[in-house]
Amino acid sequence: QEKYPAAVQLPEGASSSCMSIRSASQPGFELVIVWRMHIDEEGKVLPKLDLLTQVPQRALELDRKGAVAAAPLHFRALLGLLGIEAALESLLRLLCAEGSPGAHPAPPGAWDVTE
Repeated sequence: QEKYPAAVQLPEGASSSCMSIRSASQPGFELVIVWRMHIDEEGKVLPKLDLLTQVPQRALELDRKGAVAAAPLHFRALLGLLGIEAALESLLRLLCAEGSPGAHPAPPGAWDVTE
């Protein structure tokens, strides 16, 4: 939240179990990261993160490739490849608008749901 204050909200404050990430350049696009902690019999803490999408109905209608519906599965794959911190950073960089402090622009075509 400190690095991307315009994009990140913690609805329940610092102890929140979810984080919403809003696109400054694409109003109505929001990703919600929900996390839970599981402690196994040996006392090992295992974090579990899920991605929920909130996008305008029109964008869903134009999403012929099903990118929005597949986003939660792709996020899980990203978590496995990059780890939690890098996966979240990746999402933040994608959703943050060009010109925001510390932000990087979304790659060309990142928001093109009409292909």
